[in-house]
Amino acid sequence: MNILSRKGILYNFLIWSLVAVFTATQLYLKSYQSSPEEANWLGQFGVQLLVWWVWAILTPLIFWLVTQYRIGRGNVVIRSVIHLVASVVLVCLFLAAYSLIWNAVTFGTVRLEMFRNIYIALFLNLFHWHLFIYMAILGIVHAREFYLESKRRELRSIQLEKDLVESQLQMLKMQLQPHFLFNALNSIVSSIHRNKLDSAIHMTTDLSELLRISLAESDLHLVPLQKELEHLKTYLRIESHRFKDLEVSYHIDQSLVEKPIPNFILQPIVENSIKHGISKKQKARRIRISAAQDEGEIVFSVYNEGPELNRQKLDGIGLSNIRKRLHTFYEDKSHFEIRSMDDGVETEIRIPA
Repeated sequence: MNILSRKGILYNFLIWSLVAVFTATQLYLKSYQSSPEEANWLGQFGVQLLVWWVWAILTPLIFWLVTQYRIGRGNVVIRSVIHLVASVVLVCLFLAAYSLIWNAVTFGTVRLEMFRNIYIALFLNLFHWHLFIYMAILGIVHAREFYLESKRRELRSIQLEKDLVESQLQMLKMQLQPHFLFNALNSIVSSIHRNKLDSAIHMTTDLSELLRISLAESDLHLVPLQKELEHLKTYLRIESHRFKDLEVSYHIDQSLVEKPIPNFILQPIVENSIKHGISKKQKARRIRISAAQDEGEIVFSVYNEGPELNRQKLDGIGLSNIRKRLHTFYEDKSHFEIRSMDDGVETEIRIPA
């Protein structure tokens, strides 16, 4: 709940009003014990309400300070000093407001000399208590932020699981399409008829490996780049029996091969390169896969020869899933783009290094 929302403001003032009820009752009982005829609960409550509403006004500022300077690992000393300074400043402001209220209620006016005397008295008697109040609010807001962050991580983990399963199912669906299996099995049978048993065995092995990967590794969120490349090579070896002149080149920065990347993130892109590029143009045969570092980012690029970019294909399930998973993993720190380029199409992904 946002502290500055209508509900947040209502709850904030309600909580401090309850504090005013407590302190007013305490002061009333103390006054009643010494002088029953002069005890006035409503009068005490009116003053205390004004006093504690000053804290209600300061509370959103403390929320903001926590969001900007939350104490955590690596910044304990600096952030603690910031909040210590802020606590002293805000408590002094609170006591100044308290002194003004006291002057106005008691004397009906505000005189500098009286304000100064009351402020000094309040400072000497109440400063440490209200410093503790600031620290209590600070602790409550920190606990709230840590709780919300824990819930965000939990929801993010659930979303990652969902997106990964969708990606794995999409990959399996594409690989189980009749035309893919028909062509793969037809190539295997053709190799057997032509007595090319080694080729048939390799294709059968690659096909079973591809299906095994689709099922066995569906629970992995991140895999090393090297593992993702092995998946792609397995898939492209099968497709190379269908497209005899298929040329695949890899330009991989070897320092990145152990970098973890989202599982199956490149697979749908390469499959699109075959489906919407290589298979749609007779002379199209080149696919180039690259991975490099660029100013603190890892840049993945898949280029294929073929027709120009068809904008209607940009909202397909596979590409939409990629966008969702990149956002889930990296939020706004990732970049995904598809563009026409050099008699073909290039797809680029940028993620933090």
